[in-house]
Amino acid sequence: MLLRCAVAAAAQRSSPLTHSQALIRHVGLAYSSRTTTTTTARRLGRRRAPPVETEVLGTTGTPRPFPDYSPPRPDSPADDDLARRLAATVLSSPRPISLPPLPFLPLLRPLHLLLALPLLASHPHLPSILLPLLHLFPTGPRPHPHLLQSFAVAAHLAVRDPSAARAILVRALRFPSPHRHFVEQFISTYKAFSSDPASFDILLLCLPSAPLLRRLRQYGISPSPESCNVVLSRLPLDEAVELFQELPDKNTCSYNILLKALCSAGRVKNACQLFDEMASLADVVTYGIMVHGYCAIGELETAVKLLSEMTARGLELNAVAYTSVLALLCDRGQVSDAVRVVEDMVTHGVVLDAAVFTTVMSGFCSKGDLAAARSWFDEMQKRGLEADGVTYTVLINGLCRAGELKEAERVLQGMEDKGLDVDEVTYTVLIDGYCKVGKMREAFLVHNKMVQKRVTPNVVTYTTLSDGLCKQGDVQAANELLHEMCNKGIELNVFTYNSLINGLCKAGNLEQAMRTMIDMDAAGLKPDVYTYTTIIGRVEGGKRLLEWMLEKNIRPNATTYNSLMKQYSIVKNMKSTTEIYKGMCSQEVAPNENTYNILIKGHCKARNMKEAMYFHNEMIEKGFKLTASSYNALIRLLNRKKKLIEARRHKHSAAPFCHAELTVEQL
Repeated sequence: MLLRCAVAAAAQRSSPLTHSQALIRHVGLAYSSRTTTTTTARRLGRRRAPPVETEVLGTTGTPRPFPDYSPPRPDSPADDDLARRLAATVLSSPRPISLPPLPFLPLLRPLHLLLALPLLASHPHLPSILLPLLHLFPTGPRPHPHLLQSFAVAAHLAVRDPSAARAILVRALRFPSPHRHFVEQFISTYKAFSSDPASFDILLLCLPSAPLLRRLRQYGISPSPESCNVVLSRLPLDEAVELFQELPDKNTCSYNILLKALCSAGRVKNACQLFDEMASLADVVTYGIMVHGYCAIGELETAVKLLSEMTARGLELNAVAYTSVLALLCDRGQVSDAVRVVEDMVTHGVVLDAAVFTTVMSGFCSKGDLAAARSWFDEMQKRGLEADGVTYTVLINGLCRAGELKEAERVLQGMEDKGLDVDEVTYTVLIDGYCKVGKMREAFLVHNKMVQKRVTPNVVTYTTLSDGLCKQGDVQAANELLHEMCNKGIELNVFTYNSLINGLCKAGNLEQAMRTMIDMDAAGLKPDVYTYTTIIGRVEGGKRLLEWMLEKNIRPNATTYNSLMKQYSIVKNMKSTTEIYKGMCSQEVAPNENTYNILIKGHCKARNMKEAMYFHNEMIEKGFKLTASSYNALIRLLNRKKKLIEARRHKHSAAPFCHAELTVEQL
């Protein structure tokens, strides 16, 4: 099987590092010293909430004591009586799980609630009535400090019912006032009303914040690994790496969160070092993350080796880990190998899911083998697996690429008949199919149907239609469509601008194309290599535009250089063409088949036989093919130079590499 063969061929992974510090070093982080700052500044009579200190979690020493709670004093005996009346009414209610009528409600202020909450501690169903009680008081744009404090006290009192406590905290954190004000109230009321560290776990779940986590550590609170993991999962990568190093208790989930972040950022080498450090902590999810990471950078053998390692460790293989391998094989066009991997999955007792079938179907569709794709689709349904929108979209895309647009419409109709939601992605795939063959009327009919079904077209939909109009030369209609986009509040993206610029260039409206490029930059969208490549071969001063690209660190590709070389070779300026070719090589951009055909044809037209033959020989050595026009240009040049024998020899030697329109005898 493919797996066993790949495992035998793969090299052993490098030896594991022994400490997490290696990860920090390789990622490029260094712990900067932190100082705790305090402030006594007063503004408008209110004490500014102290900043959240950022000491590392592993700091040792005496924990800071929690502040003592100082309850507010009633403004008058009447306030105290009203607070007691509120508490007594709630406690004596015949329906303990709901609030009783409060005839004195218009007299209540947040102060009365804050004074009444401690008196309600004995209520048998306290957590269930706290939030309704809090909702009696309007919050306004700036909640009263007493109301903010009441939410903090209520959350502590409800801690025995985590869902009720969480609901209270979620509501409190929606206040427009900065979160730090509520956090200060929550900390200051902890000692008097809770003393249960679980309340801070709930707070971290609602407000996942690394500074808050560090602040709690200063008070000697060690939040649960689950709460720490929520914080870890919300951080940017570099901050996550730093916090991970500080965590005193790391579990498998902690490692998996950081592994996934590293792999998503393409830092698979760093992820591998962390993976080696995990040792026995690695689980099925861990291996799935690593397999996906290696597949994302094209390292198939290492990914397959990890699957074998899972089996050796007694971990149960699942379809998730395999799907990444299948996707990579299909992307490479190795669909037959992907099928063998599926056979290996069945051998290992792995249950095939819809994602497996969809991935293989996508591979067959990419190769144009719709019969095989249909066969896998039918097999999927025989196994009782429901095809979802993604599966149908893959099939519709394959049909569109094969030109079977009516069948694609029938499949889409089948989706609707089965009650499946057809989203904007599926509709856009069909629209793109019609646009690619120039059937713009049908494309707009699909668009109209989409709108009638209350599916909102997105920027990709409009860009697809705009591109189709541009390719038909109807740039004005494309422009109107883009104005419609803007009026609907849909922001144009780089692809939208590129499509319009390409259409303007093909219509010969280079001035408008350049203005559109300037508009694109003004809109905050940086022109990319495709933008420059579209324009560079059509305007005078293309070489200066190429230099501008390099100055802006936009790396030209082979198509960029080819477009510029073609511009100069058409006017037989082979000196400039050669300079561009040399610049291409110096930038380590590999010449492709089109590059050589441009050079050979250009030198032939300029009657530079030596240069033409040099590039011809180099091209053949690399396995590239001459186009018919390049071949005929070469034969014509040899004939003009009276090299008839060599022309005949090249005719026969080049026959496997091209299709000639002319023969030596016809010249």
